[in-house]
Amino acid sequence: MMFHDVSDSEQGKIRDVINRLLEVNLLVKEKDREAYMVIRRHRPALEAYFRFLGWELSVDERHECVYLHIPDGRLRKRLDREQTVWLLVLRLIYEEKRQGLSLADFPMTTLYEIRSKYETFRLDWVNRTTLDKLIRFCSQFQLLEPLDEDTRSDDARFKLFHTWMYLIQADGLKQLAERLERYETGGEGDLFDEVDEAASLD
Repeated sequence: MMFHDVSDSEQGKIRDVINRLLEVNLLVKEKDREAYMVIRRHRPALEAYFRFLGWELSVDERHECVYLHIPDGRLRKRLDREQTVWLLVLRLIYEEKRQGLSLADFPMTTLYEIRSKYETFRLDWVNRTTLDKLIRFCSQFQLLEPLDEDTRSDDARFKLFHTWMYLIQADGLKQLAERLERYETGGEGDLFDEVDEAASLD
């Protein structure tokens, strides 16, 4: 039986980690150190467990994040246009900001920069209610962390985690910009029509 050679307490931690990854399939050491260390300790067994289910567990020790991927696209959630554009804009900002940073640093952005990027691509800005939902969405999946209480202020700062690399894979800034331009012209982009939910997201 898998994990039979660990204590009951450790089995409980492993169970919690598995459920956590099934609920939200991105994890950052910065936000959940204990869960990350449990995955590190039992990485081979966890990889085998998820492989049996037909899924892939990626542990990126360089960027200290974990990603659970469903290769065949099951358990996918269709995003609306606002969610898709928001994620693409932030992924573009992440790519721009992380250039030249050390691995110990996380890219930072502000709401003003995000809104300016919308304007650059002639995209309609979101209303306040939608903005709150989009920020909560990204926080839930450990994509960003708000650093200020008033997240609606132009000065509001956001820490961007390296999980962006796994949420939306891209060859570079040009490819990301081209995908955003499809939304500017009214076309529906094909990059992020769906998001794996591995029980929630991919």
